[in-house]
Amino acid sequence: MSKETLYATQRMLEDFLIPFYRRTGTRPTYHEAMLKMRELGLLSPVPLYRPVLGVSQTTQEFVDSFYDLPFNASLILEGADRSYTEIFREEQAAFPPGQDVFCRKMTPCLSDEPRTLSYFDIFYVLNGSCRMVFGSESIELKAGDVCIVPPDAVHAVSLEPECYVANIVVRASTFDAHFGDLLTRSGVLSGFFRESLYGKSQPNFLLLHIPADDTRVGFHLKCLITECYTWDNHTNSCVISWMMLFLTQALRSCGDAMEIYRSPGGGSTRADCGEILQYIQQNYRTVRLSSLARQFHYNETYLSRMLQNYAHKSFTEIVRDIRMKRAEDYLNNSSLRVHEIAALVGYSSVDHFSRAFKSTHGTSPQAYRRRGDGAPGA
Repeated sequence: MSKETLYATQRMLEDFLIPFYRRTGTRPTYHEAMLKMRELGLLSPVPLYRPVLGVSQTTQEFVDSFYDLPFNASLILEGADRSYTEIFREEQAAFPPGQDVFCRKMTPCLSDEPRTLSYFDIFYVLNGSCRMVFGSESIELKAGDVCIVPPDAVHAVSLEPECYVANIVVRASTFDAHFGDLLTRSGVLSGFFRESLYGKSQPNFLLLHIPADDTRVGFHLKCLITECYTWDNHTNSCVISWMMLFLTQALRSCGDAMEIYRSPGGGSTRADCGEILQYIQQNYRTVRLSSLARQFHYNETYLSRMLQNYAHKSFTEIVRDIRMKRAEDYLNNSSLRVHEIAALVGYSSVDHFSRAFKSTHGTSPQAYRRRGDGAPGA
């Protein structure tokens, strides 16, 4: 005799979990929650209606439809007393057939049991705040934060009832093929991104701080979710494209407001260089080798040699490249005058800025703007 298949929705799950948590103060595991719902007759023995998600829906209509998407609760019940990692570690358990990217809503009031997954685990906080435990460190994620956790990193997430977090999972091979280059394009941080996201000996995670009112990131997420649940021959290609737009906009919106964490127990020179390069990127307008050495307690000569060995550029070249990249952005996307841009990127002299720009780009800032699509106003 075949086992009965039971169904639930996110709304049904939260309608049970949130009152249970408020009444008892306890957070069951995913499997325990399914068991209790089955005991109480809260799971459906017949397939549930699947609402249609659409980009044209209002925010409330979209959220309601997302809450009411059904899932097979029997897959969780069959997990016996296995942990979240044991049930969902491998990709075949976390992704619909043929999909490389999938998005679901995180469930509040579940236990924050550690998880170690074989794929990328990405969290985007849309409302409220939640606590992420990474090794022995506890970090609060707030509305607008995007956290990218690489494969095999031990982490746990704890949500309160009012917190709304989208959880995007990406197959490791797909992330490497489609999105790895996007993250490693970030100038001087490229080496550390690669070490953080692909290093197996000491897993890390990346945290992007996006303004909570950035509607473009939210729009791309809405399109991504819609495609995740479309399920036709074009779904996977569309989801990957929307994921690329989501990450690109997230990187654009956060600017320098990003943080890289490494697991406790580190301390290698390569890890130190990652933090130093991050500091340079965030303070490129005013940073000097002497102040950088004091900040990180290194001798200037040793620090200079360490950066050269790691980034294959001198300290001066690293700072210049960051300033030139920012100058390109201003020339292409603003009507600021050249002397204003020079001051914004850290040059006290417009002549010094112009010489540096010409040596890097082979043309003056004014000529660069005229030949491109940037706004006039030199």
